[in-house]
Amino acid sequence: MAQRFPIFIDLGSVAPLVVGADQGLAAKIRLLAGFAPVVDLVTGMDLPPGELRHPQMRHITGVALQAADSLFRGRPLIIIETGDMALNTRLATIAREAGVPVNVPDCPTLCSFYLGAIVERDPVTVAISTGGFSPVLAQRLRARIEDMLPTGYGRLAIYLNRIRHRLRHLSAARRRGLQHQIIESDIGTRIIDGDTAQADSWVIAKLTAQMASMSASVNGSASGRLRVIESGHDDPDHLQRPAAEAIRNADVIIHTQGESPAVLSLARREVELLAVGPRAQRRLADDRLARGLDVVILTDNGMKSAGSSGIPA
Repeated sequence: MAQRFPIFIDLGSVAPLVVGADQGLAAKIRLLAGFAPVVDLVTGMDLPPGELRHPQMRHITGVALQAADSLFRGRPLIIIETGDMALNTRLATIAREAGVPVNVPDCPTLCSFYLGAIVERDPVTVAISTGGFSPVLAQRLRARIEDMLPTGYGRLAIYLNRIRHRLRHLSAARRRGLQHQIIESDIGTRIIDGDTAQADSWVIAKLTAQMASMSASVNGSASGRLRVIESGHDDPDHLQRPAAEAIRNADVIIHTQGESPAVLSLARREVELLAVGPRAQRRLADDRLARGLDVVILTDNGMKSAGSSGIPA
């Protein structure tokens, strides 16, 4: 079964296109209108059916459904439901050949993308897809995530973006660590509630302490942290939480050459992965630690966790 790659598409520059007059397209238009200032609609009629009318919908007249492909070029995405399967197939094929993402409701074989269940906490967006297999499951997951995320959760993203310039002098690991503290503490809750004054004071105090620590160090910069994790069972679901968090937050992960541990699926996309023999692991880890990076070594030989200064000989 082919997997679909999840992406987020800009609908603000060029209007998405909906083709057809089926009443089921009303829900699609409403969904798109939540992200696009304008949604273009071709029905092949002089006036659109009442259920498809929307303040952000722009009805294009003078174009028959059979000729709707003349409007495909450059679209960010297209949704098609003409009520004629042969026409749906022809139009969807043209869209795919033109490289335009296309969706035909309830017809997965004609789709190059699916409309997932969406949780919107602007600017935070969470999309859930089951690849068209079970929309009900996606809707249930959406409900759970909505319960987890307060309506003001997007304020966290806005605040963290606002303070990025203040954190530039810190290493990547320290920047992430400070932001994790904000997100997971009462400070994060206050930001979500709209109170940023205390967060600003907290950040200033933390940065002052960080600067003092760096000034007191020998080389003027904080060293990185090392975690050695025994990955013999190599099952992400069975890792203890501290080990899983270390992998998720690592700047560098070093593992045995010729292996691709399953626990690497937990790592950030930006992580530096080094597959080397045991003799090279110490040298590479010490080099990255000296740069202030957080390093994880995956081993199956039972090595215990080490400190931040190096690897046991």
